[in-house]
Amino acid sequence: MAGSLFMEPRATASTPAGQTALRDVARATNLRRLTPLAAGAALGVANSATNALGSAYGPFTATPGQGVRWLEYVSSWLGTPWAWALFAFGVGWFIRHLGASALLATGGLVLAVLAYYVTDAALGLNEALSIPEIQLWSAISVIIGPTMAVLGALARRPRLWALLPALAAPALMVYFGLTRPSGNAQIMPWAQLAVLCGAGLLALTFTVRAIRLHRARTA
Repeated sequence: MAGSLFMEPRATASTPAGQTALRDVARATNLRRLTPLAAGAALGVANSATNALGSAYGPFTATPGQGVRWLEYVSSWLGTPWAWALFAFGVGWFIRHLGASALLATGGLVLAVLAYYVTDAALGLNEALSIPEIQLWSAISVIIGPTMAVLGALARRPRLWALLPALAAPALMVYFGLTRPSGNAQIMPWAQLAVLCGAGLLALTFTVRAIRLHRARTA
């Protein structure tokens, strides 16, 4: 008991140090929750802006028939279903908690949809907001968001079985890369190849991670 007299007092909510620690934790938690929502809005704006600024026949085209090549590549990737699905997957991987991941991924995708069509209208690509399309893609987000977020959160688990949900991400890239390649004829072959290579690299990364974690647990 005597030794306890020399122990440093623990920081609790009733001490200044404890209150500061609690505020820091709350601030970090709020930032962690806001990040997927901000990223979703950024995704929608970036998708719309690259469409407008990189298009060979858009309102900002300097020379008709000649687009901005690198923006055309980015636009072809951001506008694909796999990119938006991987956003939700990434939210799940980042947040880890199943319920919070599902909610934040859905919210992020809905914000991405809104940001996309608002930016389209602001840049003059559409005369007005397309409410039916917003409703349609928001409804799809409510389905895709939680599904991919849960897969992302499960993929983060330090278990060998986590490789199965992890491979859903590169599988989507391969599927849409082969069945629904995007982009014009000039960039499509290379844009498609980049997607397939990216999917292979992602699958390899997840596989190596799962094997290393499994060996560490069984060592």
